[in-house]
Order: sequence, then structure tokens, then C-alpha cells
Amino acid sequence: MTEGVRETHEVPAGTHERLDVVACQLFACFPSRSSVRKASRRKLVRVDGEVVRGNPHGREGQVIERLADRKGPAIRLSVPVVWEDDCMAITVKPPGLRVNGAQLRTLEHALPHVLKPCPLADALTDARPVHRLDAKTGGLVCVAKSAGALVQLSRSFQERRVSKRYAAIVLGRVEGEGEVREPIDGRAAHTRYRSVSVSRALRTEHLSLLDLTPVTGRRHQLRRHMAGLGHPVLGDIPYGKPGTTLLGKGLFLFAYRLELPHPARDERVVVEVAVPPKFGTFLAREQRRWERHRS
Repeated sequence: MTEGVRETHEVPAGTHERLDVVACQLFACFPSRSSVRKASRRKLVRVDGEVVRGNPHGREGQVIERLADRKGPAIRLSVPVVWEDDCMAITVKPPGLRVNGAQLRTLEHALPHVLKPCPLADALTDARPVHRLDAKTGGLVCVAKSAGALVQLSRSFQERRVSKRYAAIVLGRVEGEGEVREPIDGRAAHTRYRSVSVSRALRTEHLSLLDLTPVTGRRHQLRRHMAGLGHPVLGDIPYGKPGTTLLGKGLFLFAYRLELPHPARDERVVVEVAVPPKFGTFLAREQRRWERHRS
């Protein structure tokens, strides 16, 4: 196999589909047609030795090659790894850190320094986060270390076989439990919430600690759904209420529990970490301030 080529397939007879459809069927490492198109834009897919432009139709006998991903930059950041084996890992993303992107300071670029090498034949050149958290949201992020794990984990997220739970402090008094089904950007969205505790606060009268479960995974779903109920997440600038943003305190939203199928074994991986101390500290301080003001 030519240096730099990780996998090669020949287009079978009778094929009349476009390249993204053909490659998705031939290569197990591509979980979706969009993943083929993304790889093509990064010049990681060749047809008959030529880098693909656009999305042409595949023709019988053509040779499609998947190239090895170029190893990206790495930086040293304190990123805890709370679960890891040969094909996957679960890390705790610090709030304020982007999962990935063009800039250097991302979770993805920090992974080479915190993960063990993958010994599998289909090891990824760089481990890949399988899903995202908002930059301001801290918490658990699942990472694939092999191509096979990337495919299976991506499918689990697409098929909603993954359970995520978040802790959030929101403005106002929220009791009991409920759900929100308000569409986001024209797409169905579903969030469940449960009140854990309610505290008094001088500026907002009440603060509520909630347990949130996103059934779907839309952009800023939890933040937008809570704001739509009139109870925005504390510290949320775009969706919050004027005068309630806390400078230097960050967003009080944290992904503390993740449950998903293991990509290579018939078992479920369940990871839960402690909610950051700032949640309890802030609620206790606000309660004391309210009590002193009342007395």
C-alpha cells in the first residue's frame, strides 16, 4: 500500500451513486455521507490517485483511497481523563475551552499529551472528540482513539443511544420536574428537567439547581430551552437577563454524567463525576447574603 494510504477499495460493478454514497458504503471509518465530504475537503480521499474535487459519481473499477490524517498540533493543558481503554476515552473538558476548531487551544489539540497510545491496527493519527460541548460549558466529552470506535460512537450519538446529564443553576424558582419540546431552528428539540434545590438570592429572589437531560442534541439546546421557560442559566450572556451576568464566574452548566454503548464490546460505559464546587459555594453564599439582608 502506498505510503500515507490507510485503506483502499475498488468501486464495484453496477455502481451509479455519487462518491459520498459509495465511499460511505465501502469504508467502515465513514459513519455518514457528510463525513466523506468533510474528508474530501481535507484532501484525505483520492480516486485513481487524484484528490477528489466536488462529489462526482463513482464508476466501476475506480480505486478509492483513504489517506492518513495529518497529525495536528499538540498543546499541554490540564485535561483529566476519567475513563480510557484501547479504543476510546472520556475526558473532562474545562469550561472556556473549545472542543475543536482552527485555533490552537482546543481539547482536541490537548489529547496527544493526556491519552495513552492506541495499539489497534485502525488507530487514528489523532484522537477525535465524538461530540461537542459549548466552549463555556465544562464536563464529560467522549473521545475516539480508533477508526472503528469513531464509526460506532458516532452512530450511537446519531441514533440517540447516549444519555447525558447536566447540572445547571438557573434564575428563579423551579420546582418539581418537567420537559420542554420547543423546536430549535426549525428542528424538533426535547429537554427534560428536574429541580434539585431552590435557594434565595438578593438580585433574582431565587436560584434553582437543576438536573437536565437533553433527549435531542441541538445547538445551545439546554440554554435556549431554559431561557424560553423564563429561567436562563446563570452566567449566560446571549440568553440571560441583563444585569444577572457574573463577571469572572463563567456559565453554571456542567455535563456530569455520560452513559453510552461501548464501541467494541456488548456493554455500556457509565461515567459520572462530581459537579464543580463553585455550584454549591455560590448557592450557599447567595443564601447567606439574602439571610443577612433580611435580618
